[in-house]
Amino acid sequence: MSSSKDRRTGLYRLFDKKRRLLYVGIGYDPKVRWARHAALTRWWKDVSEKQVEWFPTRPEAERAERDAIRDETPIYNKKDSAVPYQGSTIKRGLKLPRRIPVADDVWAIYEIVCAESGVTPEEDMTRFIKQRLRRDRAEKRRFAAELRQRAGTV
Repeated sequence: MSSSKDRRTGLYRLFDKKRRLLYVGIGYDPKVRWARHAALTRWWKDVSEKQVEWFPTRPEAERAERDAIRDETPIYNKKDSAVPYQGSTIKRGLKLPRRIPVADDVWAIYEIVCAESGVTPEEDMTRFIKQRLRRDRAEKRRFAAELRQRAGTV
């Protein structure tokens, strides 16, 4: 049985208009990772070019990523960087995400669906939570009215 580490993995580089290397990362599906960067990072708006180099396995891509970050010094990488970016990369006003365990593959598809719908996952989840709270309040009001009605008929 093969593990997910045996899957083909892309090493991607993201550049700005001046061909400065902004970020280096890896992913089984780089477009999914880019959607996450687009949703969460301040610097995504500066990306004008994307390059992907494919490796047969994730461990090979991880080694290449470490080497690229060390040798090419992308601006916004923090981990494995000789000159880690010190500022915040999260979009202004965006709070750190809540810790809700969701399988990576499910979340990746959810991010794509949200992007196709023109909303961020945060906006979509907030809308869902508000709908759930409204239904809960309405149910409690109905239950209270039913209790008042029963009390009046006793």
